[in-house]
Amino acid sequence: MKFTELKIIEQGQGKWTVTIDGTEWTETLKKAKNRVLANLEVPGFRKGKIPAAQAEKYVTPSKIYNEAYRMMVSPAFDFARAQEVKVEPMNSPEPIPAKVSEKELVIEFLFDLKPEIKLGDYKNIKTVKKETVEVTKEEIEAVIDQYCEQFIMEKPKAADAKIEKGDIVTFDFKGFMNGEAFKGGEAKGHKLVIGSNQFIPGFEDSMIGLGLGEAKIDVTFPEGYTPELANKPATFELNIIEVKARELPKKDDELVKDLNLPNVETFAQFEAKVKEDITKQKSQNVKNQFVNDLINEIIKNSTIELPKTAIENQTADLRKEFEAQLKQQGLDIKKYKKATGLSDEAIKAELTADAKNKLETYLVTSEIRSKEKFEVTEEAINAKFENLAAQFGIPADQIKTMVNPEMLKSEIVNDLLVDFLYSNNG
Repeated sequence: MKFTELKIIEQGQGKWTVTIDGTEWTETLKKAKNRVLANLEVPGFRKGKIPAAQAEKYVTPSKIYNEAYRMMVSPAFDFARAQEVKVEPMNSPEPIPAKVSEKELVIEFLFDLKPEIKLGDYKNIKTVKKETVEVTKEEIEAVIDQYCEQFIMEKPKAADAKIEKGDIVTFDFKGFMNGEAFKGGEAKGHKLVIGSNQFIPGFEDSMIGLGLGEAKIDVTFPEGYTPELANKPATFELNIIEVKARELPKKDDELVKDLNLPNVETFAQFEAKVKEDITKQKSQNVKNQFVNDLINEIIKNSTIELPKTAIENQTADLRKEFEAQLKQQGLDIKKYKKATGLSDEAIKAELTADAKNKLETYLVTSEIRSKEKFEVTEEAINAKFENLAAQFGIPADQIKTMVNPEMLKSEIVNDLLVDFLYSNNG
């Protein structure tokens, strides 16, 4: 066998070519002919019992060549793979019979080129700045209020009372546009916390000050709503059935006892814990954003050759994901284009840019992992299991039967990468 390789830059593809000729090909053709004869089926004769003279009439060169090709594809691929190749595949090579004759068989193996990357600086980058984390009293109060929601009291208001922000209102409603009811704009006995922003902007604010009984409010649907309703005015007829005031429990040590949080016994400790939790979450968010911005900077500093086909395939995958997301929202691509005013070309350009960035991010982070050789210890894996066990309230031994250790290793390596980039830059 003979081997050659070729890089087709303009197509983002590579090609391995294997040629089988001489005695090897002659012997293969003989074996192929015997196989064809052994499996030949001729009307009036049993398989394998066909007279030679009769069988020869049905054994065409194309049948022999096809069988010989099938016999040689696997050995030819093994031969190509055993060579010291310079053109490396990104995916499984696809065999194609390029030439077949009495003298030789030429098989081409086509594949997407493996992306090439020359990693730029990824340490001591000062162009991306780290944000400081601050936790406000308002943020702490908001989280404490969420805890208090577990023990909230609802008390019916007087018949002549008016709706206030924070009240729970039970009501019927029916929406009209140009005097006609529209689909999905009606409900009976709906419960709504005024100020929770569950309804479109302006709806809940318009209910403040209303009392029991019938009323009408006018609103305009926001721009990002479904295409049939976006930016359009509507009138809602309401029948307010009941209004209740919501009373939060007192924020004191008694609340903390009811919450029964581990290692938290006083309200002061509870406030400290809430602040610590918020700080951790905001710090992680800041770290993740910093690393994302940093990776984009490293991409700019690196030389990356992405095969055209790889970008096209990734773009197609993102398109499928995007259309699936639209479907979950009750939309399709036509409705989305109508609502946003975007063309197919604009959507494709955006998805292509995202696909390119996703592939470049993968290549850059993979290269950094390879260079830094992050080590995953058994202690780190066990600690991860313990954290999951605490998070879900399940024994660690049980978690170990539910979670793939390799998946955990991948998460740990990613955590190590994020920590490394954050610590060595900015």
